[in-house]
Amino acid sequence: MGTDPSGPAPYPVAMMKPSAAPGPSPIRPRTAAEGRIAILTRYFATDAVNHGDVASFPPPAALDELPFAERRRLLDGLLTIRPPRPIDDEDMRDELDDMLAAESRERAAAAGDPDALALSVLAATHGVPGALGERVALWEGDLTTLRAGAIVNAANERMLGCRAPGHACIDNVIHAVAGPGLRAECAEYMAGRAERGEGAEPVGRAVLTGGYHLPAEHVIHTVGPVVEGGVVEQRHRTRLASCYRAILDTAQGAGLDSVGLCSVSTGAFGYPKEEAAPLVLETIGAWLAARPESDLRIVICAFSATDRVAYESALVAEAGREGSGPADTG
Repeated sequence: MGTDPSGPAPYPVAMMKPSAAPGPSPIRPRTAAEGRIAILTRYFATDAVNHGDVASFPPPAALDELPFAERRRLLDGLLTIRPPRPIDDEDMRDELDDMLAAESRERAAAAGDPDALALSVLAATHGVPGALGERVALWEGDLTTLRAGAIVNAANERMLGCRAPGHACIDNVIHAVAGPGLRAECAEYMAGRAERGEGAEPVGRAVLTGGYHLPAEHVIHTVGPVVEGGVVEQRHRTRLASCYRAILDTAQGAGLDSVGLCSVSTGAFGYPKEEAAPLVLETIGAWLAARPESDLRIVICAFSATDRVAYESALVAEAGREGSGPADTG
């Protein structure tokens, strides 16, 4: 789920060093989008140095000589390491919101504008019977492009997003697409915990926030168990099941029509995907069986082919168990 570096980061830091050398002269913006990238990179680079987020950074003149793709990547890194403090310049705040909103729309459009309520359920795609087949879909895609009542973020105990530039964890990707407003709301929530003397967010619970620039209306954050060395114990299973029950309870309690699930703990937290998938299906099935009145649409998001195979293997195994009856002794 990423790391949370402490203290100012020296430049260059991992994933923030330009991969292309600056040109011999400034590269002028040719579009409104490039113009936004130019002014935002300058603003947040200066902001980072002034507040001690980074020990050093290229001066504006050097930034102006970088290709815009490089500047956008550096801007993403600057926003990733930025603590949840207000953006004082209202114009820059508006420019950032406009850029993130446009990029989110473009990402969703490129993915075909997936909608949780329009995806085919397991009964149609895999012949799964019962509530699991009628209410659940398995979808391979980018969760940050999914239109839904909420999507799930596999958070860390600090609840402030991954602070490692370029890290590909879902925590980092969701915060990057949603924008700084998400981190600010999470910080407010954690400040409330601190005032009550509660400290870090515990494993196995769920927290609802806004979705900001995501297509999803909300984000449900949960902290999953950490599995050392890939060896799963019963306590890990219990805590992972608790995560998914809390997610579904939160979505149902908020009156949401749909929720997109990520694979909690199967990244940097070390839970083997092939062991998590059957537990997730079992937990969802039990939750639905206990709530026959629920119309919550549940989308299991397989971010990669490996995720999809893990879930499809679990579905095959589940179908085999359901199809096997008592031995014929007649």
